[in-house]
Amino acid sequence: MRILHLTESLGPGGKERQIVELLRGLSPNPDIESFVAVTDEELSVKAYGERYDVDREHARVIPLNRRGKIDFRLFKSLYELVSNSKIDIIHSWSSMCSIYAAPVAKLCGTPFINGFVRDAPPHMTRWNKIYLRGKLTIPFSDIVVANSRAGLAAYRIPERKGLWIHNGFNPARVLNLTDEAELRSMLGITTPHIVGMVANFTPRKDYATFVEMVCRICHLRDDVTFLTVGTGEMLSQVRDSIPPEHSPRIKFLGRRNDVESIANLFTVGVLATNSRLHGEGISNAITECMALGKPVVATNDGGTPELVLEGQTGFLVPSHDAGMLSDRVLRLLDDRKLAHEFGREGRRRIETVFSLDAMTNAYLCLYRKVADRRGRATLSEMDPGFGTRG
Repeated sequence: MRILHLTESLGPGGKERQIVELLRGLSPNPDIESFVAVTDEELSVKAYGERYDVDREHARVIPLNRRGKIDFRLFKSLYELVSNSKIDIIHSWSSMCSIYAAPVAKLCGTPFINGFVRDAPPHMTRWNKIYLRGKLTIPFSDIVVANSRAGLAAYRIPERKGLWIHNGFNPARVLNLTDEAELRSMLGITTPHIVGMVANFTPRKDYATFVEMVCRICHLRDDVTFLTVGTGEMLSQVRDSIPPEHSPRIKFLGRRNDVESIANLFTVGVLATNSRLHGEGISNAITECMALGKPVVATNDGGTPELVLEGQTGFLVPSHDAGMLSDRVLRLLDDRKLAHEFGREGRRRIETVFSLDAMTNAYLCLYRKVADRRGRATLSEMDPGFGTRG
């Protein structure tokens, strides 16, 4: 079975990491041959300066190089790739890629898995560009796959078309971490407790509430350092919003290649989301913290309640509620036994429900079912008696 994964880039993002991990997980299956077509590889390298590497044994990477928002030549290139390589299934990983994949799949008679649902917007508008692209491509899809149940609901995916498969976490990512004492020394951290948030500085993340929480806790105790990991257009604005008396207590680390080692320092991991604009799918930042055995306090929106179990692996708090966020973080700082229990249960949840094997097996089952269903449909068209024989 030849599967073509269509994505815009292999840059350093959560979705891209999932693709690479899935390819690695699928590779031991002798009946699966994977291809990855990348539409915006040149732009990705310019923007990030780096990308995830795909082992040649796991998949063949094919650059398509889209030029402009709509590149009609890409339809032709994709059609030739699918036809010449005898692709059995097209799996698109973004809404824009689905725009290209849908008509090509229809023309080639190839099953189409539409994976454009990666978040769970709380207030969907008719003019949301991802929603509009979804509405255009859903009718051509054999299955629309999301990484959360909340995502299917947010995009109003018909029940007969929708399927959710949670992200899988590779435990190898939390091995060979930088020594904690060494990293603390490098970062100049002397306090016993660290509260951290891993998220880019965009309007979708609620750093305003995070900063207010920092100020509240700084007024009450002096044994906590706050860390942020990420970059983005709002970084300067957020940094400037820190009162001078509290600025020594919060460190802006920017983009890091050692995120797991940084998160391993956290006493408590936090993710504050701007629910007016964004709903999380399955957050990679939260998953990393839980895999490291860290208790989590996160905004109660999107797919996060599917990942964080309230009162078992962490706390879920209302959007934009700095008081509640501060209260829950302080409770975990004060009650180390509770924090340890949350961390232990969180790690166990990642190792079972959100394991890489669970994700890989779910996709493998999906691919085989879609191929079998299409094969049966084709045979039925050829032989009207198919499916009725004893």
